Amino acid sequence: MLFCCENNLYAMGTALSRSESEIDICLKAAAFEIPAWPVDGMDVIAVEDATKRAAIAARAGGGPHFLEYRTYRFRAHSMYDPELYRDKQEVDEWKKRDPIPNFIERLKQQNLWQEEKWSRMEEDVAREIQQSVEFAEAGHWEPVEELTRFVYSEAQ
Repeated sequence: MLFCCENNLYAMGTALSRSESEIDICLKAAAFEIPAWPVDGMDVIAVEDATKRAAIAARAGGGPHFLEYRTYRFRAHSMYDPELYRDKQEVDEWKKRDPIPNFIERLKQQNLWQEEKWSRMEEDVAREIQQSVEFAEAGHWEPVEELTRFVYSEAQ
């Protein structure tokens, strides 16, 4: 089992530092004697490397592993979130570490960037999203009597 925690520093509208006595989530996992380590969630390569390493260890019989991806959420928690708990400057500072443009820059520096491949991938993703939306909208609503099915264990 590989446990992956995306720690974006906030629990909806409360900073982790205000709600937890211990903000190092890896220490909490380690208390259960699970190998645990933090990962720079803003670094695509670091995420890939740590995930591969933990998956290999778990699959090799090393028991469960825990990864804390330390990242940041640029947008509000929901469309109704006024974001009164953080200031714009904080968000702007974190945006400088945005994983996608930083990874693209890294690829360009290594002469691995291919604009046409990126454009095709973006088109493919947009098409897949559109198809998914159309599929969902064409679906049917579940009957009301089914809404709580499988929420709790059902007797056999």
